[in-house]
Amino acid sequence: MKKHYPCGNTRREFVWEMGAGFAGLALTSLLEQDRFFDRVNAAEPKGPLAPRDGHFPVKAKSVIFLMMNGAPSQVDTFDYKPELRKHAGMPLPEGKDYINSGNRKVGFLTPEFRPFKPGGESGLMISDFFPGIRKHADKLAIINSCHADSHAHGSALVGMNTGSTFIGRPSLGGWSAYGLGTQNQSLPG
Repeated sequence: MKKHYPCGNTRREFVWEMGAGFAGLALTSLLEQDRFFDRVNAAEPKGPLAPRDGHFPVKAKSVIFLMMNGAPSQVDTFDYKPELRKHAGMPLPEGKDYINSGNRKVGFLTPEFRPFKPGGESGLMISDFFPGIRKHADKLAIINSCHADSHAHGSALVGMNTGSTFIGRPSLGGWSAYGLGTQNQSLPG
């Protein structure tokens, strides 16, 4: 019968894990005595965040990526959906899977809260939430084709930034720094 300990580990497991920690400390000390870290630094004089040129010739000089977690909904700002007004007040369409936490979402389609109007020569539809931005519509690049495979906001946000709902993939900022290079050692991509 195994006893339950407050920390969740037996004494044997505790000693085993401490041994691994001490082994790591000992290895670090031995590598330092062997000047291993000096050789590594000599081979790579710049740190991973040191300013550098990009890997490929580039036309763009910089990227400004605005991903505003908690900002107004894209449906209410830049993602014009004329069908919403036509179907306002109707229940969600059947045949689509709107599952959230194991329960079917019950709700009705709602049109935009503020009217959309075209802006610039391109006619980009922008909400009345941003009347000043409408003047600069031809200078904007808005991506309305993004979608998420997750109904959970947190993992969908990770998916928006990395292309995958699993944590650990490089973000759009990381790829931008990889492709364009960086002029700053303080900010990672």
